[in-house]
Amino acid sequence: MITLHVITALVGGLLLGLASFFVVSKNMAFATTGVAHAMFGGIALAVVAGMNPQIGGMAFGLLMGLGMFLFGRRLPQDAVIGLTFSFLMSVGAIALRFYRGYANLLWSYMFGNITLATWSDVFAALILLAVGSALVGVRYDRLKVYMFSEEIAAAEKVPINLYTGILILFQTLVIILVLRIFGSILTSSLLVVPALLSFMLFRGFTLSLLMSGVLAVLMTLGGYAVSYTFDLPYGATTTSLAFLVFVLVWLVRREVWLKV
Repeated sequence: MITLHVITALVGGLLLGLASFFVVSKNMAFATTGVAHAMFGGIALAVVAGMNPQIGGMAFGLLMGLGMFLFGRRLPQDAVIGLTFSFLMSVGAIALRFYRGYANLLWSYMFGNITLATWSDVFAALILLAVGSALVGVRYDRLKVYMFSEEIAAAEKVPINLYTGILILFQTLVIILVLRIFGSILTSSLLVVPALLSFMLFRGFTLSLLMSGVLAVLMTLGGYAVSYTFDLPYGATTTSLAFLVFVLVWLVRREVWLKV
């Protein structure tokens, strides 16, 4: 089982780290947090209705992504995100009023439980990772332009709406796959911190993208090692580790720049 947990941490970390690069580059951190929290509302509703929690979470996550895509181009995106995810979470909160079952199932989606990982989760994450990598490889040059400037991308006839829709869908699917294992809090953290560190430490599109994935893997594996050694909750431990690493790197770089 330890082997499965380690592989899950590795694959899940790599998937989140690569997604983190696009999330931070396009200023979509709030959007991904909104998707993760909206999914919690769907999970709660599904549990109360006696359905598979993952189906409920997936439905609400996709609804959140669809709302961002449809309205985010015409209205302020942060306003759309706040409106949509607060409504979807409120639906789950109302549903919980009628829930009398085992609450730990719900909390595992908020804080994560790596012991729930299965080989099916690993294979699904690998498939999504392969598809995402293939899309990046096929559209590498146009994707670089889109990530750098949507104005330049529009001038070069890059289908911005299509790229934005694919990016939102990819991020939503990533969250759907890892939420039950990593939890909402750790998922939100690893969709931001790895790319922030990568941008602080490295230069260039390709190197920053790859190192974002590497840094996320180091965090997920490091968090697993610490949580396993000291019998601590995995999601909270890894989230704390990621934050401490970010603060340490920021302080070191700040000290270096002050001396230059």
